[in-house]
Amino acid sequence: MARTVKLETRLIIWVTSLCLMQLLVFGGAVYALLSENVHAQTGQKALALANTLASRPSLRQQVTAGYIDNDLAHELDELITLTGATFIVIGDTQQIRLYHPIRERIGQRMTGEDSEPALFGERYISTALGSLGLSIRGKAPIYNEQQDIVGLVSVGFLKVSLEPLINDHGMQLLLLGLLLVAVSVLSAVWISHRVRNAIFGLQPDQIGRLFAEQEAIFNTVLSGVIAIDKDGTVRKFNQRAAEILAIPTTEKAADLTLQKLLPEHSQYLLANQQVPIRGFELFAAGKRIVMSRQVLQVKGQSDGVLLSMRPVDEVEYLSQQLTKLQAFAELLRVQTHDYANKLNTLGALIQMQAYDKAIELIGQESQGFQAQIHQLLACINEPVIAGLLLGKHHKAREMNIHFEVSADSQLSSLVRKDILDPLVSILGNLIDNALEASRNAVRYRQPMVQVTIDDVGNNLIFDVEDSGLGLPTDLETIFTPQYSSKQGAQHGVGMYLVKTHLDVCGGSLEVGISELGGARLSVYIPKQL
Repeated sequence: MARTVKLETRLIIWVTSLCLMQLLVFGGAVYALLSENVHAQTGQKALALANTLASRPSLRQQVTAGYIDNDLAHELDELITLTGATFIVIGDTQQIRLYHPIRERIGQRMTGEDSEPALFGERYISTALGSLGLSIRGKAPIYNEQQDIVGLVSVGFLKVSLEPLINDHGMQLLLLGLLLVAVSVLSAVWISHRVRNAIFGLQPDQIGRLFAEQEAIFNTVLSGVIAIDKDGTVRKFNQRAAEILAIPTTEKAADLTLQKLLPEHSQYLLANQQVPIRGFELFAAGKRIVMSRQVLQVKGQSDGVLLSMRPVDEVEYLSQQLTKLQAFAELLRVQTHDYANKLNTLGALIQMQAYDKAIELIGQESQGFQAQIHQLLACINEPVIAGLLLGKHHKAREMNIHFEVSADSQLSSLVRKDILDPLVSILGNLIDNALEASRNAVRYRQPMVQVTIDDVGNNLIFDVEDSGLGLPTDLETIFTPQYSSKQGAQHGVGMYLVKTHLDVCGGSLEVGISELGGARLSVYIPKQL
């Protein structure tokens, strides 16, 4: 198995390699430019010196006379030393040397075959191979007083003599380049440290796997998810969100905004982004949607919001299943507690050999339970509703609350079987709220809950009355997901679910004052649509 190279090592190698490549490329280019510049400056220096000598009157006179005396020759020798030139050569019109730093070469013909243009009046720089080697030369014609050309001056610098100067500059350039490489390595280490901290210490292969896992999870969750910037620009959305909001498959996240997806609700969803929203119901893409909002934070800083959504019918289905489970669990818990007390009492009576009392207690319990069942079955012909009422009866007795199903109640078998689950949720939530309200008002009156069911006419009517303290004056607030008169994370959704199920059934709810002293909630559901 190949060894994984750490991100820090990769960055150091990449940055260092890049710097070395740049050093080689740019260093070579700069060295070439440096060499060219030194040669150009040397040529200009040689030409300037040649022009200066060619304009000296004494030199003009002696060249016209066809000789260079010793005094002028010594001056020229000193000038070579002072200027650092390799040679100064004075020639006549026949290119015969009148002066040369090597005296043995005086009287010989000038070499290099580059002197001809000077005898025609040109002043120029040339590079030629002479008797001393390859050199850069500056050449200028010499004029007499009648402005006739009588000779030429050639000043030269051997290219070999320029190499130390170029190499010195090149060494400085190399040292500077190595310094830049060292700085680059240190910068790469610092950058890798910053990058590692920014990506939470993860390595590239870990990031790749994490991204693949995140994509798989993101697109397989049952909820639609949309990540949004602070200004409403969509960063990303999963396949489920595209299905729920009917986003075309050709649309890309970068081209979408929340204003475009949810124009009627975008302002609300983008306001107060630090405050979470749970269970916000809206209508979009031709369907009712339950949406939640959660702030996105990166290292403690807000970086947009995350929207999750589900169609209302899916939420309702889950709510129905949850309501059923809670109802059955509550019934079992209450009955277990109730019968445990009775069994303890029976056990004590038997130990005391009070067999008659034990038999009497068993008879009372059996008769009372059977009487409740007979009463419910006589007026309630829907077994699920009857079972719900029986369970609530046991729960009320455990809470020391008088629970009563009105003797005038009547419920035949339901024609609309599709409303049975919503009915269980509606009636169960209303009774639970009534029991809680009655218990809260126990200091003021005897706790009591009364339920009346009627199916006369075109509607099913459920009345739930309690002896509590009543409902708030602002009735609209009780149907919001956040409202609750109780404490705890599981509260605050009962009346919202009642409203949701009533919308599904096409029903309505009326709120009034009960004769028991508390609230009276009346539910009307049409038997047929």
